[in-house]
Amino acid sequence: MLEALQILKFTYKQDRLNFTGDLVADERDYTISGPVTPRAVDELVAAGKLPELDELLANAREIDCN
Repeated sequence: MLEALQILKFTYKQDRLNFTGDLVADERDYTISGPVTPRAVDELVAAGKLPELDELLANAREIDCN
């Protein structure tokens, strides 16, 4: 049991905390044309912007059809 705790301690000590990794904007998440990224969908749903999400998905479908 002690060995397992030591391994866990070592593993967590080696990890670096990153408080801003998900805050950095990715240009692909905010393009109007091109594929819709999961992060863009998550942000729009979390903000309650379902009409904007619908419009984004409709634009993506139009691009795929052309």
